[in-house]
Amino acid sequence: MNDFVELRQILTKILNKWWLVLLCTGLAGLAGYIYSSRQAPIFEATTSLIVGQTIQNRDVNRGDIETSYRVALTYADIARRQPVLQATVDALGLSETLSWKTLRKQMRVEPVEDTQLLEITVGASSSTSARGIADEIARQLILLSPASLQGLESEENKLFREERLEALRNKIQEGERRLEILQSSDITNAPIEQIVEIQGQINTLEQLIIGWQSNYSTLLNSAQASKSSNDIAIVEPAQSSSTPVYPKPITTTLIASILGFLTSLGLIFVADFLDDSLKPEDISPLFGIPVLGNISRITGANPQERMVINQPPFSPSAEDYRLLRSKIQFLPLDGPRSFLVASPEPGQGRSTTVANLGVVMAQAGFRTIIVDADLRHPMQHQIFDLPNEGGLGQLLRYPDLKPNSYLKRTAQVLNLRILNSGTLPPLSPQAIGNGLPPSPSELLGSARMEQLLSDLGDLADVVILDSPPAVSMADAAVLANQVSGVLLILETNFSKRASAGQAFFNLQQAQANILGIVFNRTNARHWGIPGLGRRRKRAPDDAPHPRGIAEPIGAEQHAAHAKT
Repeated sequence: MNDFVELRQILTKILNKWWLVLLCTGLAGLAGYIYSSRQAPIFEATTSLIVGQTIQNRDVNRGDIETSYRVALTYADIARRQPVLQATVDALGLSETLSWKTLRKQMRVEPVEDTQLLEITVGASSSTSARGIADEIARQLILLSPASLQGLESEENKLFREERLEALRNKIQEGERRLEILQSSDITNAPIEQIVEIQGQINTLEQLIIGWQSNYSTLLNSAQASKSSNDIAIVEPAQSSSTPVYPKPITTTLIASILGFLTSLGLIFVADFLDDSLKPEDISPLFGIPVLGNISRITGANPQERMVINQPPFSPSAEDYRLLRSKIQFLPLDGPRSFLVASPEPGQGRSTTVANLGVVMAQAGFRTIIVDADLRHPMQHQIFDLPNEGGLGQLLRYPDLKPNSYLKRTAQVLNLRILNSGTLPPLSPQAIGNGLPPSPSELLGSARMEQLLSDLGDLADVVILDSPPAVSMADAAVLANQVSGVLLILETNFSKRASAGQAFFNLQQAQANILGIVFNRTNARHWGIPGLGRRRKRAPDDAPHPRGIAEPIGAEQHAAHAKT
């Protein structure tokens, strides 16, 4: 199962960057095709030679073949040396256009394995040129071979051997004829002296014939040995291909495309390795908490346009917020339902998430209060287009004030009220002397804030707090342990591991009940990531409410509540 999940994650990373894969593959293939199309065509021709004369001998042993094969290796090396190649260039009159070093790059010499054959292959701009150069290299190799260097001496030795062999052959024939005459002569009635003389002549002649035959065999074997393993000859003249062997546009394009594809995969995984941003699949291994929601990106020029009430009723973002609302409804929490929405850094859509979550909660019939607890950079009054003349700041500074007088209703959403941040007027020396907290974080962590949250919990079913960033300011940490739970907002492909980890640590240190992560501004379509890109066609607002949240109030109850 883990292997399947890892494979799925790998495929997801590739599919998320499909444009890069197509771009690299297409550009590499196009570059390969253009490059190969502009190259001059190359034709090849191959000449075959044989080393040694073992195939002409009747008695061939393994040693002769092995010797010839080793000699062929030597010839293969000699063929690529300067004397042979320079002589080829000079013989063909190519010295002005071709050097022997260039020719060496255009040729290859390879012995055929386990044979005495040697193949010389040459590439040229035409098949005729390739054949001519290959045959000339073979000819120069033969001329430069050791047998050719000793050619004159070999001819003299050959002539001498032929003369000696002819003389010995005549002597042997004449001796055998005389021996036959002596042996056939009738010496029955001849004197003893004549018989002894004839027998002596026969013995002497037999010894001479044996000697002549021995010398003849020696010379004959010497002549055959001179042809054993050091000769080289052309077996097959150069044969050329009818079509160019290079370039091959289709093959080059295919190889270039494969290299481009592999390069794109390398770039994807290097970028993923260097990418410090958090993904939904990273949350559970790193923090051990669930991902409660993935909010699609909402386009809009200002905060009001990014509200779900200004989006189509069944848009992906509206469905995402309804799904998040459903998950929050079923969270097992004790006591009043108050939530702090925090983010590691500013600009990650925290305030918009608070506003839209409050809207969908109110649309489901829950009495909802949004508290703008960001006393430094408040946003809720801008999102809902409300004056920020009074709010949380005044309630914290002046304990005698009641929350009801500062709760503002919205004209568009029933059951939703907003507690703006208000303003923080400068404290007088007398107020500071009386021990009033001078800074927002101390105000938010005061007993007065606890009392306000308790009072707001009596007035609503759900209280949602917007707070400053959890990394750079202490406000979120001091509020975290005063609410039922904390939702940590992360922006997809933007929030970094370091800042998210620091925010998580700060909230844990404050003993906060971190309910889960909400990824904001995700793409409308995702490949293979659980929970992303799955859209329901309709999401009715009459979802059942779990125990622990009051039943939604109707219009009559809302009117009665408004009077209070």
